[in-house]
Amino acid sequence: MDALAAVCERIASYSSRTRKLHLLSAYLRPLPDEDLVRAVQFLCCSPLRNQDRRGMAVGYATLRDALASVTGWDADTLRLCFREVGDIGEAASLLLFNRTAGEPLPLALAEELYKELYNARKTIQKLDVLQSCFRRFRPLALKYFVKVITGDLRIGLQSKMVEEAVAEATDTTHDAVRRANNRSGDLAGVALAARRGQLHEIEARLFHPMDFMLAKPLDALSDLTDPENWIVEDKYDGIRAQAHVAGGRVVLYTRGLEDVTGSYPELVRALPGLPGSSVMDGEILAWKNNRALAFTVLQQRLARKRLTPELLEEIPVAFMAYDLLFRDGKLLLDEPIEERRRLLEELLENRTLPLLLSPQYSAAHIDDIDRLFEEARGRWNEGLLLKRRRSAYEPGRRSGTWLKIKRPYATLDVVVTAAEQGSGRRATMLSDYTFGVRSGDGFVNVGKAYSGLTDEEIRELTRILRSLATNHFGRVYVVRPHVVLEVAFDGIQRSSRHKSGFALRFPRIVRWRRDKTPEECDDVERVRELYEASLRQGVTEEQA
Repeated sequence: MDALAAVCERIASYSSRTRKLHLLSAYLRPLPDEDLVRAVQFLCCSPLRNQDRRGMAVGYATLRDALASVTGWDADTLRLCFREVGDIGEAASLLLFNRTAGEPLPLALAEELYKELYNARKTIQKLDVLQSCFRRFRPLALKYFVKVITGDLRIGLQSKMVEEAVAEATDTTHDAVRRANNRSGDLAGVALAARRGQLHEIEARLFHPMDFMLAKPLDALSDLTDPENWIVEDKYDGIRAQAHVAGGRVVLYTRGLEDVTGSYPELVRALPGLPGSSVMDGEILAWKNNRALAFTVLQQRLARKRLTPELLEEIPVAFMAYDLLFRDGKLLLDEPIEERRRLLEELLENRTLPLLLSPQYSAAHIDDIDRLFEEARGRWNEGLLLKRRRSAYEPGRRSGTWLKIKRPYATLDVVVTAAEQGSGRRATMLSDYTFGVRSGDGFVNVGKAYSGLTDEEIRELTRILRSLATNHFGRVYVVRPHVVLEVAFDGIQRSSRHKSGFALRFPRIVRWRRDKTPEECDDVERVRELYEASLRQGVTEEQA
């Protein structure tokens, strides 16, 4: 773990993607087989292979209490340290400086300790393991030992980069590693197979989340020169999901690779009725009276610990399938979209609600695309999704063989209330802006945005916002309301995090409104009006 921690520190110090990859591959290449598997597993922030990380159940409070016991610091001081540093693993390493025995932590021992934590059923047992660790091992190794537990290394190393480093370290193509990982969902095992030249032996299996194919935004219809070569579908405003089905078992994964099966009992009842085994890509939608309801309606079912019969009846959901990734033991990613669609139609031939099949359309001219877009919006969907004919399914890629066309729900003029330091090349600038709208004599927050301004504008804003700062907490500066931005967004949802009670969905900065004062920005009543208008999109036809 010490060598892994050292290379992670070096990776974090570089912004160059290529440099990060070379550092990681150089570390992985000479490792013994067993340590190669462990290192890749930890780099993926999975403490144990083939185990759900949630089973470890080591939370913030347990880590805090273990550190308090070893360092002697009280809970309030530790809470302040965590907030200032912004990362529990890094805070732990700083607090433990010159306080440990300085023993090395081999990867094999780290794995054994993770097993102890996983198997511990009582908090006191977990505390004993953590306290022992915090007394024995070097602070830098403990920094990453904790980061693996919390699930985020925060060193600018994306999962795709770990795949690429594995490929480089094993003299294998990234494409071969990526395909094997999509088949198995076990990159640590893939790394070992790649080293041994056995990737071809890895078989496809279900019940692990595969990477989703991503759509590239189409900024202007005029950029589409060959509309006849695209299949057109509505772009739905729900929750992107994969449905894994086999032998009466169903698991639903979101784009964030979370298992959300328990939140949608109606889908769990319906999906086992499909023949054979399959993995479908699609969207979970609030669905009533033959149409999708607004996301703000679906949101009322999210993160509910208890789904009452009344809520299930008021906000029923459906699964809108639009691609097929796996069928009866065969991975279909390389099949052309037309063949995947044929097999999907065959699978859903006798479907009934809540299982749906996304309609497809053709277009001969740009005018047809524009018409289809307006029709999609008329069905209260976000816009259009264009899929190139004869294309394969490319997990995790935004290659341009899928395009999305959507327009902002609305724009608002807002005022910046706080600013946070960015990362990478923007690490010295205030580039992430929390913003609010007018409410009485003050302002209440409705969101946060970081995209849309040029580097020069951000540099200029950094100077201005630093001069407006009234307080700061670590990387975040609270500022006097002065800077007005115009932001576009895709919707509004209720939020308990903001005093306004609302949060904008997917906000992005349109422009810096130098011509406006804070008193001229929009108010919370305007936000409420837009929210209520979006809710009316979810009203049933009988109610309308």
